[in-house]
Amino acid sequence: MRPALGVVLVVMAASSRPLAGQGVGELAAACEASHPLSSGLCVEAAVATRAALGHVGLMAGMGSEVPGSAGTLGRRLASSPRVALGVRVGFASAAQPDAADPGDGPARRSTFLAGTLDGSITVGAFDGFQLLPTIGGVLSLDVVGRASAVFLPRGEGYDGGVGAFTLGARLGLLRESFTVPGVAVSVSQRLLGDIRLGSVDRGDRWGITIDPAVTSVRATVGKDFLAVGFLAGWGWDRYTGDVRLSLADGGGGQVTLDSFEATRTLLFGGASMNFLILQVSLEGGWARGFGAVPAYRAAPFDAAGGTFFAGAAMRLTI
Repeated sequence: MRPALGVVLVVMAASSRPLAGQGVGELAAACEASHPLSSGLCVEAAVATRAALGHVGLMAGMGSEVPGSAGTLGRRLASSPRVALGVRVGFASAAQPDAADPGDGPARRSTFLAGTLDGSITVGAFDGFQLLPTIGGVLSLDVVGRASAVFLPRGEGYDGGVGAFTLGARLGLLRESFTVPGVAVSVSQRLLGDIRLGSVDRGDRWGITIDPAVTSVRATVGKDFLAVGFLAGWGWDRYTGDVRLSLADGGGGQVTLDSFEATRTLLFGGASMNFLILQVSLEGGWARGFGAVPAYRAAPFDAAGGTFFAGAAMRLTI
């Protein structure tokens, strides 16, 4: 139990940045201070920063922390943890202001699909407590690790894809049995490579670099019916990052902002087929949009729009 507790403490420490982060308004204000004649462009670049951070942050984690699994794995024997190896592919709808739009007014809306591929390992660290013959797994614990690659189209202004690493813990509230569903809550921290969107050297409206991290919380409930299982879940993501921003107006220099932040909730659900130790699952969901930006209401891109995502996974449990 001590190693598992150590992992939980590491995740909590990594997730404990101050919640009073800075958002679109603060980034736009910092930009306007250096570029007083480019107020509209500053707001647009700040909106694009939040959109890019949200796209990549969502794709690095998507829906359930362990695809196709609503409850914890537990242990096979007292001294032998259960281990699950998984692979997942997914995509999400994405939209943002077009950095390459040559017009003088608000940038047109750019839409595309972003893809992801990840591999994960989940270890059942603690089996939890048995309250009744069919009610167990209370306070059981899994440790989750994941490596992900998020694929971003260069044609939309991105400078290639982004890699991510996740460390998380999943706490079981109930283990699935004949009478009750599996219920669990997870918390994880994702560390990502730099996101680069647009380049003033290429003639784009702005150039943005973000050094991102994501804190994710997931709550899932699900149950198997013979060989078919179903799950539903709720999630909360907090995206943070240090931002460097350049504008194409030729003056003012580079703008920097520490601790840019955006948060949102998501809903997801899925179905799976179980083949002894192998499981195949499908999952889809909706991530709520971010808050509206009053100074950007008349633009073609809806800054408060949501995002659809979906994925397919295979998981081997031994």
